[in-house]
Amino acid sequence: MAAPTGMSVRAELDAELDHLADMLPPWLERLRHPAQFGPQFDALASQILARAGAEDQPHVVRRVDAMLLAHGLARHADAGDRSTPLP
Repeated sequence: MAAPTGMSVRAELDAELDHLADMLPPWLERLRHPAQFGPQFDALASQILARAGAEDQPHVVRRVDAMLLAHGLARHADAGDRSTPLP
């Protein structure tokens, strides 16, 4: 998603994160195999994180964690940051 001219980096990241968050409900509803969600989600979230500067990376991680938590999911560092359902 390209940022409009003059849009700040933080605003661009937030727009991308908003888009990712909007994708979650239909994505999770149509998910055939729950094990596929983590790697797919991580690939998209990692692309956003890679575009974030050091000062914005904590913000991106907090937003990703919040959107996952809102759907009963969490990142687990011990699982390669794959998103997995909470028990």
